[in-house]
Parts: sequence; C-alpha cells; structure tokens
Amino acid sequence: MLDLERRGAVASLTSAHSAEGFRLEWDAPENIEMVRESVEVFDQFAEIVGLPGYDVAVEKHGYLFISGPAGPAYRPARLQERVERWRNLGLTDIEYLTGDQARDRFPFAADAVEHAHFRAGDGFVDATAVARGLVVSGRFETFVEAPVAAIQTSNSGVTGVQTAGGRTVATETVVVAAGPFTRQLSERAHAPLPTENRRRHGLLLHLAPGLVDPSWPMVVDADLGLYWRPRPEGIFVGWEKALSWDQLPSEPADPVPADFSYLEQVRTHGRRLTRFWHDLPFDQVTWHTGQYVAATPNDGRPIIGLHPEVTGLYINTAYEGRGVMASPAGGRLLVRLIQGEAGAGANPFRVFSEDRGNEPDGMVL
Repeated sequence: MLDLERRGAVASLTSAHSAEGFRLEWDAPENIEMVRESVEVFDQFAEIVGLPGYDVAVEKHGYLFISGPAGPAYRPARLQERVERWRNLGLTDIEYLTGDQARDRFPFAADAVEHAHFRAGDGFVDATAVARGLVVSGRFETFVEAPVAAIQTSNSGVTGVQTAGGRTVATETVVVAAGPFTRQLSERAHAPLPTENRRRHGLLLHLAPGLVDPSWPMVVDADLGLYWRPRPEGIFVGWEKALSWDQLPSEPADPVPADFSYLEQVRTHGRRLTRFWHDLPFDQVTWHTGQYVAATPNDGRPIIGLHPEVTGLYINTAYEGRGVMASPAGGRLLVRLIQGEAGAGANPFRVFSEDRGNEPDGMVL
C-alpha cells in the first residue's frame, strides 16, 4: 500500500489548521457514535498502534456552549432543549447551566451569558501526532511532495494513479482523501462528487502568560458559532460564520489567502460573552487558513465509501470541521467497506449522487 501526500509532511494541508477539539454533542446519533469511537482510539492510541509510550496529548477539559440575550445570531441556541435531547440519546453527562452557574464555574463567562451546557469528557488532541503515529505504525509506504494529478480508469474501473511528477502507480483500489482537492480528482476519474469547498479562518493569538488558564475548556458562542480554546501560546479562535463569503463555494487552493477583515470581526464579536476579550491584544497573530469540504446538500455528515460509478474508487471526505475528531472511526469504516465487511446500503455516510435522505445535523457550526 502507498500513501501519496500533496505536501512535505502528513496532516499539513487542512488538519494543521484545526482547533484539534473533539466533542460528542451532535444531533445525528451516527455522528455521536463516530466521535465516541474515535475518542476511544485517542485514549488508547499507543496500545492500538503498537507504539509504547507514544503520546497524542489528549486533554479532557470539556466543551462549554454559552448563549446570551437576543442579538446577532445565525440560529436559535435552545441550549436547554439540546441537553434534554442528548440525555434521551444516552449522553447523561451533559450539564445544563444557568448564567449564574456558568459564571461560578468559569470566571471568563461575561455577565451577558444567560444559558450554557457543559460536557467534561470532551477535549483536545494533537492532530499531527495522531497522523504521524498512524504513518509510523502503518504497514504502508508514505511519499511526501507527491501530489496526484489523475486517477486512471478503464471500463469504469480504477487502473492506476498518476502523480504530478509523471510517475504511474498501477492499482485497482484508490482512496481519495485529498481535502479540498478530492472533488477535482474524483471528477477527473469521471466520478462526479456532490461536495463544495468553503474557506475557513482560524487565529492563534499569542498572549502573555496568566491571561488565559490552560485548563479552561473549548468555549463556543452558541448564538454566533464563534469558538475559542486555550493554547500554550495563548488562544486559538475560529468562527465559520464571520464573513459573507464563508458559505460560498470556492475552488481548491493551496495556500488559502487570509482576509484581514476576519480579525476585526473576531475582535468585535468575541467580547459579547467573554469577560477578558476586551484585554486581548491582536497584534501578535498566527493565521490559520484552509478549506472545509461539505456534502451537497449538506446533511452534516462525511462522505465515506465506494463511488457508485467507478469500481475501486473510494472516497473519504466532507468532514467539515470534524476531520480530527471523527477520522479514526471514519478510517475504520472505510477499511471495513473495502474489505466487504460493512453493508454499503446501510452506511449513512455513503457516496451519493443527489440526496442521502438524512436529516441535517443542527450541531454543525
């Protein structure tokens, strides 16, 4: 088996710009179970991959969703209703908090916070360490700086892969997991793929020690979708709904240019529910720009499985912001499908041409 990487290192195209969080709070039960299985892999990573002592830096500081008074919002938060739904789905460890309870537990919560929910078992993982551990322990060869130019087919079946450098690899089975370039490669193999790329920004704010407690959780403004988490350097901030173009389809790009108006949006709106936001300097920033891939129509689920029009062509994409937290379970499902151990018809993540019939997952930010 061969792994062909576009860049000079694994997990450096889209995963390198991730907030590296994981949570079980999803609407779709299959999304909950996919992340749950992935977290179990993170928890036992060294043992599973056979690398004693290997550390993927799992930290379970929780996810805190907060909501404030009526104002700018991209959808109703309804945090108490969410908690009731999750408890009915078996997630009994999610706590509903009033604004006062949230402030008692989390001193950064501003006076405007009215509702919150918290799950302590959520947290963070080192995405690069996970990818490297899988590569080191995997029984395959990895070639970096080997972008794929085309997937070769004959009689509606895969016959090989051609790299941009002119090398051809003969094979009857190909997995396309190329992030924003997945649809382009699939279409070149005469296999249309219902996905869209969307630009995304993240900011790493470099802060003086003491301003942010490293034990704080991931914090999500449930009204706006803005989120932030502690990092050793300061905080990482993401917000998919910050700019008007962020929901518009875009062509694959590497690198993705930064839009500096994003910084001002984050500076302005982050202070609404977070007490210390007024004190944040935005003069030392590392930009994280990339592209999410989403299914169309977007039901909030990745696309995993055999393409129905090309024998031997498997797709693993459209995780949006869930690539890190769901990838181990997604990879396991893909292997079962390739080996014929999982029924494709019952797969809620199957490759489709029009609509998989799933209800949209309202917890996709």
